[in-house]
Amino acid sequence: MTQRLHDRLFAGSGIASVALMLAGAGIGTLGHNRNLTISSSPSDVASALAKPASTVYWAGAYIELLSFGFFLAFAIWACAKLGGGVLGQIARAAATGYATVSIGGLAVMDAIAYRSGKGMDIQLGTTLVTLGEALYVCTWFLAAFFLLAAGPLALAAGRRALGGSAIAVAVVQLVLTAVSVDNLGQMTFMLWLAWIVYASFTLARGERVRATAPAAAHAA
Repeated sequence: MTQRLHDRLFAGSGIASVALMLAGAGIGTLGHNRNLTISSSPSDVASALAKPASTVYWAGAYIELLSFGFFLAFAIWACAKLGGGVLGQIARAAATGYATVSIGGLAVMDAIAYRSGKGMDIQLGTTLVTLGEALYVCTWFLAAFFLLAAGPLALAAGRRALGGSAIAVAVVQLVLTAVSVDNLGQMTFMLWLAWIVYASFTLARGERVRATAPAAAHAA
């Protein structure tokens, strides 16, 4: 496998992870109410729990779970492309944690969907919804940790736009999540997904010469 094909494959994994996540979430919403949050009223929870999840929901859930396998492939490749080292190890650990906690959160929501229409108690349903959203919020922090490690790596590799955008998205995520979990915090998650797509295209273009290389060559 040539290096270019190798890069295209893993860059495609990053784009596929975002596409599958959004597609899975969209399809799943057609088969069951996935809009429950910690702010949902008891009547909203009761209404959602009264309706069993359809086959369409489970198809969406399956697709969404697949997205995290593609994300891990992208994240590990991206760290290697940017130089690795200690920051690369931190970024890989954050990416693994992100995928693990995300899958755990989806498992909680899938458990709610599985029990819907089968007489689940509203209080138990509300507790599980709160747990699922808590795990979801934790993934935002893990995504920010990944970006805060990957950003300096990209800057050191001469990729200023990629590194600067990574740090900017991380800061926005951390600040707005503290301001508003249900609204602004959720909106920043889309910035994270957009960065993954941007990084996939950028890193697939090939190696960027370090900023210090021309100076060193001139001195030689």
